[in-house]
Amino acid sequence: MSGSFISQLPQAAKVWSAKAIAGIIVADGIVTNAELTVLRESIGFLEDVSTINEIVELVKDRVKPELQVLKTDRKIAAKILMSLAMVALTDNKLSASESQYFIYIAGKLGFEAGIAKMMMSWGRDYISLNEKKKVILRIGEESKPMYVNI
Repeated sequence: MSGSFISQLPQAAKVWSAKAIAGIIVADGIVTNAELTVLRESIGFLEDVSTINEIVELVKDRVKPELQVLKTDRKIAAKILMSLAMVALTDNKLSASESQYFIYIAGKLGFEAGIAKMMMSWGRDYISLNEKKKVILRIGEESKPMYVNI
């Protein structure tokens, strides 16, 4: 999740999102450094030290938190879910347990499983296009200029 987006959320949504991130990153039983970086960013916006410690313990113990329903503006809910899709795809893999937990998260935001699957598909497409963009930029940077006179 981007820092500017998280910083604009109400505190309850920040806590909810941090817990959702914790659940996503432990869902497959493997916690990568990239996932921990995302978690650190999300808990950095929290104000309550006991909540931060609770979330850290959940990750240490590999426990997926049970989430409450988060009632919020539909546009914000969709943006949260899109951001969480990117978190789920941080390691470019999506296990069955991560997928199930993501659908669970979507339900807690008021979305049906079909929308969760659409978000995951979008996330995969976004990552693929971003990788292609990096390759094209690298090729462009490494190329010799060949100016054409018309």
